[in-house]
Amino acid sequence: MQQDVLDALSKQPDWTPISREVVEGIRTQLHNGLADIAEKLDPQRALWVSKHKLTTVHGCEAHHMAGLTDFAWTVNNVKGTVLHKAVELGLNWQGAVIPADIVDIALNQLADDDMASAGPFIEQLSPSERAQLRSSAIDLYTKFDESFPPLKASWRPVLESSARYEMFGQRINLSTRADLTLGAPGSKVIVDLKSGRIQASHREELRFYALVEAMRTGQAPRRLATYSLVTARAEVEDVTEGVLQAAVRKTIDGIHLLFELQRDRREPTTRPGTSCLWCPLATSCTTGIKYLAQRDDPDAVLDY
Repeated sequence: MQQDVLDALSKQPDWTPISREVVEGIRTQLHNGLADIAEKLDPQRALWVSKHKLTTVHGCEAHHMAGLTDFAWTVNNVKGTVLHKAVELGLNWQGAVIPADIVDIALNQLADDDMASAGPFIEQLSPSERAQLRSSAIDLYTKFDESFPPLKASWRPVLESSARYEMFGQRINLSTRADLTLGAPGSKVIVDLKSGRIQASHREELRFYALVEAMRTGQAPRRLATYSLVTARAEVEDVTEGVLQAAVRKTIDGIHLLFELQRDRREPTTRPGTSCLWCPLATSCTTGIKYLAQRDDPDAVLDY
C-alpha cells in the first residue's frame, strides 16, 4: 500500500510545470467572470467561498441553504476532524507512533480547544459516545499509518494547510484547507484524505484547491490526489491547463449561484441525491423523501 502511494504521488521524469502565462490567463478569466458580482459587494459583507459551499450549491440548492444554518456535529461527521488532528500529531511525533495514544491526545486537545468548532461537541459526549468516536478514529488513523510511507522532511509535508485568495479588495474570498500538501510551490501535490469511498465531487473539490493555489502563488500545483482510507486507493489527476479551465468555470458558476441564493434571496431548487442521506430537510422535503424511498427500494414507482 505504501508503495502504491509513492507511485501515485511521485514526479514523472517528463513532467513540466504550467507556464506563468497560463496561470495569469486563468486569473484574468476568474476576475472578469466575477466583476459583475464584486460591484454589488462590500468588504464588510464579503462573500466567502469554500469547497464545501461550491459542492453543495452545485448539487441541491435547498440542501445548501439548509446547511448554512442547520449544521450539527455528530459522532459520524466529527471523526474526520479527529483523524486529521491525529495525523497532524503523528507526523510530528517523536518516538514510536501508537495509534490509540495519538488519537487519545487528539481527542483531548480538540475537547480542550474552545476555538475549535468541534471542541464543545466532543467535550459533552457521553462515555459511550466518546468510546465509539475513539474506536472509529483509531481505525482510520491505523489505516493511514499502514497506507502512507513515513513522510520525509525533504518532501516538505504540511498538514491542515490553509490558503486564501482575496479578490476585489476582499469582497470575494476563496479559501481552502488541505489535509496534506507535499513539495514546494510550482510542484506541489495536494492530498485529500477520505474516510469513505471516493465520490465524483471529490475531484471537483481538489480542482478548486488547485485554482486557489495557482492564484495565491502564481504557480499551479503538480498533482491532485484523493485517498480513500477504507479502500486504500488513490485517485490522482495531474494539474493541466484543462484542469484549471474546468476549475475556474465551475468556480465562477458556483459563486454566481451563491450570490443569487444568499444575497438576492432567490428561491432554491431541489435536486435529490446522496446528500439527502444527511440533509437537515430529510424529514420535510418531499423530493428527498421520495428519493430515499426509491433508493431503498429501486423497484418502487414514485412521481417526483
